Order: sequence, then C-alpha cells, then structure tokens
Amino acid sequence: MSTEPNAAFQGNELSPQDRAAEEMVNRSPFMFEHPLAYHPLFDLGRLARLAEVAIQKGSADQYLGVEEQQLSKSERTQRMLDHIAQLNQGMHWLKISAVNTLSPEYDELLQAFLGQVEAVTGWPVRANITWAGLDVFMNSPNLQVPYHFDHDSNFLMQIRGEKDVSLFDPNDRAVLTEAEIEDYYRGNKLAGRYRDELNSVGQRFHLSPGFGVHHPPLAPHLIRNGSEVSVSAAFYFILPGQERVARVYQINHFLRKLRMHPRPPGQSRLSDWAKYAAMESFSNPHPRTYDERLYSGVNRVASAPKMMKQVAQLLHRH
Repeated sequence: MSTEPNAAFQGNELSPQDRAAEEMVNRSPFMFEHPLAYHPLFDLGRLARLAEVAIQKGSADQYLGVEEQQLSKSERTQRMLDHIAQLNQGMHWLKISAVNTLSPEYDELLQAFLGQVEAVTGWPVRANITWAGLDVFMNSPNLQVPYHFDHDSNFLMQIRGEKDVSLFDPNDRAVLTEAEIEDYYRGNKLAGRYRDELNSVGQRFHLSPGFGVHHPPLAPHLIRNGSEVSVSAAFYFILPGQERVARVYQINHFLRKLRMHPRPPGQSRLSDWAKYAAMESFSNPHPRTYDERLYSGVNRVASAPKMMKQVAQLLHRH
C-alpha cells in the first residue's frame, strides 16, 4: 500500500462489480473496494493531531461532532483528545469535517479521489462541482448513527473496524417524503423519520476495511458500528443539479409559510429556475464551509421575512 495521497486511487477501485459506475453513481447505492484500509493518514494518533488543528482553526461545531462552545479552545481540545483515547470504552461519535482544508495531504487525497470518479464515470466532475470535501468519523463499538440523509454524492470508505450500512431509495416517496426533504433543506439535518415499514425496503451493506459504499444524494441511511472502534472517511461532492433542487425546496419552505402552495422541483423548469436564482441571490457567494454554502441563504431569509414576501410576489406568476 502506498502512503502517497496521489498514489492511493489508481485503477478502477470505485467500479461496482455488476454494472458500470457511470450507470450507478448518484442513482443507486453500490459497494466498491478502496486502498485506504489502515492507511497512516487515518491512524488515531494522526487524527488526534488533526482534531487539535481543527479546533484552533474554527469553532467546535464546525469541525467536530462534539458541540461544547462554552469551553475554551484548550478545554475543547483536551475533551476531544480524551474522547479519542476513550473510544473503545465509551459511546462516542466523533467527526472531523473538511479535513481537506486542514492539511495538504488530505486535500491531495480528495483530489485523487475526484480524479478517480472522473476516470470511471467519464464525468468532468472537478470542472463542475460546487463543493467537495472529506470528513472523518471515529466511532465507539456498537454505536448506531441516527437515521438521516445528506445533500451530497457520498462515498463512505471503511478504514478500521466494521459497520453495517442500510440505505433506502431517495426517489420512493413512501420512504422519503417531500415534507422531509423540504424540512431538511430549511436546516433540520435530522428531518428523516424512520418508520417500522422501512425495515423490509432498505439495502444492507457490510463494510470492513478496504470496502466502501456509495450513497446517492438524499438516500436515507442507518449505520451500526461493529464490536471494534470504527474509523471511516466520507468523500463527497455536490453537482449543480443537486444545488438547484436544494434551492427550490428552500424557496418552497418560505412560500409555504406564506400559505402558498408551491410546486415541488421538476414540475416547471421556469419556476424551478426562478426559485433557484432567488435563493442563490440570498446565499453567500464565497462560503467558507459546507453548511454556509447550503444554508446561508435560508438563514438570511429567515432573519428578514419581508424579503421573502417580495420574492413571493415576483414568483407568483410562475
């Protein structure tokens, strides 16, 4: 195994076994092999040092799954280091977001991954994405991650330990409702509601080191870690089409608050484009984080509801 980030993704590691990757990326979940099992960049000691950098560069809730804003940076750092050291004994769900912004080695790894996606799909991903990133998860044994879904195209790679991932069809409105999607895009990251009838409709994937699973955008999922400490990495990106759909849902949320009945995405190209342009105009054109890219417009409109009434009048004819 090469320790050089640029050499990590070579060949067709992302291709599923049964069908070509270009037929499945962003459409269906699939397992794939990857070369990052026990990679030194994801050693717990290395990640502990990276967590220190994360806390020094920004707030804890931006980079870490532990939200302790009342603590000083030194106190948050020590708490995080303690949690990493105690992973095997506790019930800790730890996350370092956007590690590609914290160290050039992780950014090289992300860029190599994006090159691999281009190689196996034929898509000019890097020329078109609106956002890309690499997050790292460190979980205690037997920990279950709450049912949820995400905005991005996600490739979850298991590096240490094992886990079971159950993925559900985001296009099935019996699984994922329009109301849940709209709620997610207005800022509720746990908008997905798990129901007993979903037990029989999900696809389960067992991940061990060297294996990963692709999550299409908005695919709800449940994750249960195995009996050992788990380390995994999520490589993700956002394409313009995903961004346009998100903006439509965001505008619809505010129109609904004005007692209007907006059409969901896909029913009118003109309406969708007008809604996208409106919400994009409220969004920060130079976001520093993933959340800022996705939610800055929503937060701005929520703080100035008069703007939304003006937008509603402009959109009414669509």
